[in-house]
Amino acid sequence: MIKIASMVGAPDLQQATLAIYSHDLEVAFENLAAMGYDGVELMTRTPHRLDGEGIRHSLEKHGLELVGLCTGHVFGEDGLGLVGLGEDIGHQAMERLKGFIDFAAQYGVEGALVNIGRSRGPGHPHEGERTWSEMETAFRTLAEYAAPLGVRIVLEPINVLQAAYIHTAQDGIAMVKRVNHPNFGLMLDTYHMNIEDVDIYDSLHQAQPYLWFIHFTDNNRRWPGSAHLDFARIVAVLEEISYEGYISLEILPWPDPDTAAKSSIESLRRYINPD
Repeated sequence: MIKIASMVGAPDLQQATLAIYSHDLEVAFENLAAMGYDGVELMTRTPHRLDGEGIRHSLEKHGLELVGLCTGHVFGEDGLGLVGLGEDIGHQAMERLKGFIDFAAQYGVEGALVNIGRSRGPGHPHEGERTWSEMETAFRTLAEYAAPLGVRIVLEPINVLQAAYIHTAQDGIAMVKRVNHPNFGLMLDTYHMNIEDVDIYDSLHQAQPYLWFIHFTDNNRRWPGSAHLDFARIVAVLEEISYEGYISLEILPWPDPDTAAKSSIESLRRYINPD
């Protein structure tokens, strides 16, 4: 059964993020639960600074799952990336991402996900095979670290304006095959797919054996149904491929957080587990 989660920005973020609610986690969890969301994806940059026990208790109180941790601000705010920024920065990024895994293992649920998007780093300009080889090694290291802790790693293809390598679903599939680890899979984001993929629906079919997580956002980065992406058809394809993971909303809080949260869930409930 497909479930619906929302990105929530943790209080350690210093910059705005693509989340409906940010900073006040108790208010975010209460509101999302009241609207019928099933889970939460947490955007954070320094998970060791968070009150993990308090977050877990609040989620349990509101009947929500912590389904994943998003790592984009590790690169966006702190400039850390696994590949292409020098050995010292790569080591710092690796240790930071292992901290995400530790947090997910301690305070999430079994099978919680840690997303690798921008935190993979820029790679080496004009050195594609070197970049792919070094990313493969780094991803396998993270997967091996996470496996005994019950945490999974997912790779997110990102459009060319935000990343130098791994743009399409096909790129992501190729890397998952290279890493070849049972704890390393693929996540997709409809915003990036709309820019990079030739055919979103065909890409979803191709991704079926590897797809563990997906971000929903319309082509304008607002709530699904606010612009031109056909979410009825996207959900139909997910059902065709027997996808049973979470859909998580990574959107701008437009025109305000409450409206964005309400509009999102009302739009998606027309297609996903309608009452």
